[in-house]
Amino acid sequence: MAVEERFNEEEAQALKELVEVAVELKKTGLLGMLKDFLSDSEGAFSAILVDPSTFRLLALIAAVLEASRKIDGSQVAGVKNCVENAFYCLLDGMAKTDPAKAERRGLMGLMSALRDPDVQKGLGFVMALAKNLGACLRKLEGSTKS
Repeated sequence: MAVEERFNEEEAQALKELVEVAVELKKTGLLGMLKDFLSDSEGAFSAILVDPSTFRLLALIAAVLEASRKIDGSQVAGVKNCVENAFYCLLDGMAKTDPAKAERRGLMGLMSALRDPDVQKGLGFVMALAKNLGACLRKLEGSTKS
C-alpha cells in the first residue's frame, strides 16, 4: 500500500517533512546525539546538572535574553540578519585561518594589508560596529548617572 493511500495529503506532507528533518539531523550528527540522549536521558540530565559550565552557559543565555528584551521590536529583523551574517563570516573566516600560520606584522605590514579590499571591508564593519557600540555605551552611561 502506497503512503498516499494510507495517509491524507496533509499527513503525507507532514511525514515527508519529518523525514527531511531526520535526514538533516543525521547529516549534522545531531540525530546520533539525540538518540544517545534518549537512550540514557536520566544520566544525561544528571551530567548536565552537575556541570558548572552548564550554569555559566545558562547565565549567559539569560543575559542575552534580557538584552534582547531591551531592543526595539522593529530592530529584531536587522539584528537577526546581522548576527547570522557576521557569525557566518566569522566562522567561515576561522575555518580558513590557521592560527599557527599567522604572520607577525609591523607598521609597514599593516599599511600593506590596508590595501587589501577584504581587509578594508572587515575593518569597515568593525569600525561601524565600534561606533554604534560606543554610542550605545555613552547612552547607557547617561542613563545610569541620574
